[in-house]
Amino acid sequence: MPTLPHKDEEAAVSASHGAGGAVVLLAFDGVEAIDIAGPASVFSKAEQMRPGTYWLHIASPAGGSVPTNGGLSFAGTLALRELPAAIDTLIVAGGDEPSVRSAILEQKVSEWIAEVAPRVRRVGSVCTGAFALAAAGLLDGREATTHWSACDMLQQLRPRVRVQRERIYVQDGPMWTSAGVTTGIELALALVEDDLGHAVSMDIARTLALPMLRGGEQPQLSQALEAQATASHRLRELVAWIGTHPQEDLSVEAMAGRVRMSPRNFARAFATQTGCTPARFVEQTRVAAAAQLLRQTGWTQEKIASRSGFRSVDALQRAFARQHGVTPQGYRDVGARAAR
Repeated sequence: MPTLPHKDEEAAVSASHGAGGAVVLLAFDGVEAIDIAGPASVFSKAEQMRPGTYWLHIASPAGGSVPTNGGLSFAGTLALRELPAAIDTLIVAGGDEPSVRSAILEQKVSEWIAEVAPRVRRVGSVCTGAFALAAAGLLDGREATTHWSACDMLQQLRPRVRVQRERIYVQDGPMWTSAGVTTGIELALALVEDDLGHAVSMDIARTLALPMLRGGEQPQLSQALEAQATASHRLRELVAWIGTHPQEDLSVEAMAGRVRMSPRNFARAFATQTGCTPARFVEQTRVAAAAQLLRQTGWTQEKIASRSGFRSVDALQRAFARQHGVTPQGYRDVGARAAR
C-alpha cells in the first residue's frame, strides 16, 4: 500500500492542483474485483503522469485481505479507522446483492459513509455501490444510476432518488454514480478530467486501450451490443467494425461485400438478426461518433461531419434532430453546461 502522506501535505497538493489528496476505494467481502481494479488503474496512471496529485488507498471495513466475487483477493487493505482524516474522493464499489446487503447492514459501511461524507469533496459509486450511498441518505433528491438490472430495485427502496436508467454515469453535485462494472473506469476518467483536464484523461484512455471515451449520457446497453446479441458470427464482427469505422463507405452494397453476401440477402439478414435496418444502424452509429467528437473536441461541425461519416453538415444536423431532438450545437452546449 502507498505510504500515507501527512494531511498538511495532502492539503498542499489539493491547493496547487485543484484536485488530489486521498482517493479511497471502498471494498468489502464479495466485492466485484473490476469495480476496484478499474478505477485504481485510472488514478494510478494519473499519478504517474502528474506525480503528487493522488494518494490511492484501498480500504475495507476491517482491513486486511478482502475476497472478491471472482475468486481473487485484495491483500493489505486499510481498515476504515486507519484512513487519513482528509479524504478528497471516496468511491464505493459494488458486488452481488447478498454481499452489498451484508456490507450495509452487518459491516455498517453506510453509517461510516454518512459520517465522513460531509468532509469529503466528492463521493462516488460503481455499480451496486450506489445502494450503500442511498442507504447513507446521500442520494435522496438527486439523480443517480446503478447497474441496469438493479435500477428498479434502487427506485423501489429509495423512492426519493431520481434513478437514471439510461446513463453510464451521473453527476449530481458532489455525488457521482456509475452503472455496471466497467463503467467504473469511465467514471474514474471523468473524475480525473474534472481535476486535471481532458488531455490527461484522454492520455489515460489511450494507455488503457479503451475503444473510446464515452460521456455519461451514453446508454448502459449500447446499440452495438444489442445488435450483436442475436446476430451470427460474421454479422457480429461487422457490427464491431462499423463502430470503429463510421467514416467508411457503409452502403448496403459495401457492407454486403465485406460479409460476402448479396445486398438483398444481407439487408434481410441484418434486419432479422439485429432488429434494425442497416441504414438505421449506420445512422445511429455515426450520430454516436459525432456526439463523442462534439463532447471531446472543439472541432467545427464540418470536420465532425466528415470524421463521423456524414456527407455534409446538413446531413449531420438532420440525423441529430431525428435521434436527439436537438442540433449538434445544442448538444454541445448542453454538455458544456453540464461540465461547468
